[in-house]
Amino acid sequence: MAVYAALAAISLLLSLLWQRTLLPVPQPQLFPMRFFQNIVGTLDGRACGDYPVCSLYARQALHKHGLVIGSWLAMDRIIHEVGDLKQGPFIIYQGERRVYDPLSRNDFWLDEQQ
Repeated sequence: MAVYAALAAISLLLSLLWQRTLLPVPQPQLFPMRFFQNIVGTLDGRACGDYPVCSLYARQALHKHGLVIGSWLAMDRIIHEVGDLKQGPFIIYQGERRVYDPLSRNDFWLDEQQ
């Protein structure tokens, strides 16, 4: 019974957030990323050290390459984020030193095959 009440409460919370456009979900595959950005990310407080930030990078990858390859590129970025922070190339964005890692730097091999 408690499980059903918890699921109902979560459903209610998500529906209220959607109605207030706090979680705009234009495509279903973007739901996990939007949920992380707007809920988990605000509680975590840890910012991505790359530019563009990891969630924007994931959105670009999903939009350009679809669900399967876009998700793979996003996961690859998250896994390698820590190692890249030590190597560069670096840019200054909003007063912070960040690793410059655009999507085009990682998906060039996909564009050549098409």
